[in-house]
Amino acid sequence: MAKREDIYRAQLQELGIYEEAFEPEITTLAKLERRKTRAEKAWSATVPKGEKPSFLDPHYQVIVQLEREILVHRETLGLTPKALRKLRGVTAAGGPSEPESITQRLDLIARRVSCYELPKPHSLDEAVAQAYAEESGNDWRSLVPNLDTEETADE
Repeated sequence: MAKREDIYRAQLQELGIYEEAFEPEITTLAKLERRKTRAEKAWSATVPKGEKPSFLDPHYQVIVQLEREILVHRETLGLTPKALRKLRGVTAAGGPSEPESITQRLDLIARRVSCYELPKPHSLDEAVAQAYAEESGNDWRSLVPNLDTEETADE
């Protein structure tokens, strides 16, 4: 009978994603699987033969927690469909996967919105005046006289 580590290693090699760096993760996953098997046996041993174990038993909560941890480790290794697509760089839609780093995401956003021509005001006052003029049709400076004496003197 093959050890769990050998089975996971073979699965990763079959998928073409095995690397030597995965060994510690493979070992951890195998240990978790063995712990889960032991916990399931202990859970079953808490009741007489022929009866089903209770879901309220503390052993069951341990089993559920181990299942969660196993899933995380399987995803880390690429042994789930979602994780495998991510490792191979393909999304569910068949296109390239979303970038991982924040810089790549910001670059992607910039490329997506670069097709929009936005007016570039030279100062904050001009930006506010432009927004107000678009909303109301009036110049906001006409409503607040002598707000900035330097600008009103120049005009």
